[in-house]
Amino acid sequence: MTSNHGAAQRAARWDENSLSLDLCTDEIEQRMIRAYIQLVFRPYDADGSRSVRVMRLGTLEVQLTELPPDSVASGLPPFWLEVFSFAGHESIDSCGCFEFDEIELASAVNLVLEATKALPLRPSAQPEPPAHLI
Repeated sequence: MTSNHGAAQRAARWDENSLSLDLCTDEIEQRMIRAYIQLVFRPYDADGSRSVRVMRLGTLEVQLTELPPDSVASGLPPFWLEVFSFAGHESIDSCGCFEFDEIELASAVNLVLEATKALPLRPSAQPEPPAHLI
């Protein structure tokens, strides 16, 4: 079995009964690291920031944003991870990261896991497959 096939099977397993069980730390970490790398290839927005979607889980979306250099110069972390609710049209939670070291990555993963605890478990809450599998 190839790694792409295994990832496709993991993504296909997410259903209303196993969403929280299958949302494992390793999968979230991998998606965050891929998103961090993808930022390099994203064009800058008008304000000098750039963003990439980490994952979408039902009505929640996790997005990673690199702030413009002038914001970073004022002492803010250069990267922000945000969990956004489409249902409530609001930010659920966010955290800033300086370099995604082990501690920051663990905090970011925990932020996503905590946000998904409030996610209603239903078939529409399935995550989208990773972009490289589409």
